[in-house]
Amino acid sequence: MKNKNNNKVINSPLTQDTLEENKIVSENTSSNLPAKTNNKNNNKGKGKKENGFVRFFKKIGRAFKGMVEELKKVTWPTFSNTLKSTGVVLIFVVVFLAVLMAMDALFGLGFSSLISING
Repeated sequence: MKNKNNNKVINSPLTQDTLEENKIVSENTSSNLPAKTNNKNNNKGKGKKENGFVRFFKKIGRAFKGMVEELKKVTWPTFSNTLKSTGVVLIFVVVFLAVLMAMDALFGLGFSSLISING
């Protein structure tokens, strides 16, 4: 039970007031619940199964519908953001290319000097 002054939960014995509050809350929540349905009476085809071919294309249709819904949720970058990201990637590639070329040249010089010492 919540205290009306400071909204702290306090433990109190069950009184007639709290029992009536619980009854009102339970009646309100149960009235908002959907009615129970019996699935046995909801047969669409009345014992008739769908063709596997039809089910296959229904699944494909649902998959495409799901893809369209997910694509609507995507936030696409602006053109300027795309250009900035592309520039960063290209700069990184050029820098990494220079580092790899320098390492290749150093290893090449090292191996050629080892071969010339023995030869």
